[in-house]
Amino acid sequence: MNTYSVPMLEILNLWKSYNGNQAVRGLDLEIERGEIFGLLGPNGAGKTTTLKVMVGLLKMDKGVVKIDGLDISEEPYEYKRRIGYLPENPTLPEYLTAEEFLGYVAKIRDVPLNEIEDSTDYYFKLFDLERRRKDLIVSFSRGMKQKLAISAALIHGPDFLILDEPLVGIDPTGQHHVKNILKEMLKEDRSVLVSTHMLDTVERLCDRVSIIHYGRNVVSGDLEKLRSISKTEKDSTLEEIFLKLTQETEEVFDERPKQRRFFGLFRKRR
Repeated sequence: MNTYSVPMLEILNLWKSYNGNQAVRGLDLEIERGEIFGLLGPNGAGKTTTLKVMVGLLKMDKGVVKIDGLDISEEPYEYKRRIGYLPENPTLPEYLTAEEFLGYVAKIRDVPLNEIEDSTDYYFKLFDLERRRKDLIVSFSRGMKQKLAISAALIHGPDFLILDEPLVGIDPTGQHHVKNILKEMLKEDRSVLVSTHMLDTVERLCDRVSIIHYGRNVVSGDLEKLRSISKTEKDSTLEEIFLKLTQETEEVFDERPKQRRFFGLFRKRR
């Protein structure tokens, strides 16, 4: 049972705009320790923007973000030791070999020198990259690069893993290994945030999910709670729930006088 009182992630009233376009508008979100949490939403809903704020790639306009109890605005460096991050389209240094790259990441992530070889060996073997470890990354397929990027996000054993579309391009065996790693993390009260459009994967893998749209949290909870709020059938899939709630949000968002009351209903905390 989870004995911690401090959530792994707490986002309060987050706002972020680009060139006058509001990407995130008053987002609230909370992730507990020891859970895999899914972040869902249509294109442009604010998912990737939120993740980039969390990892320090973007500066928020307003709000509070705490990771492992640390306010990222007040502790801009310390909290990053505790997270691992996989962006949606990772850019790897293609002039390095896979071994050089993963070893470099391990060093800058403060993996003890006497553990680096074992750690890199583990991920090369796990993701079937052992034969290619001395090859330049430029020669890798998209799926191989994705496996290498995931290895880099995991190499230091983060307490909080943040993944943006992690399974894109990866073969079924590789996907199976990724899912097993995520489940193993829960045994140590570590947490995982998965942002993806693969609803079937989220339904099978995640303990709870949040659906965001127009930069706001429409609803958060497990599948049973989402079925109740969406007033769908007891055997409804996550896809059916997602389509219903996002459609309702579209309709209400166009009716500006009712917008605030709608989101107030679904932003209640657990």
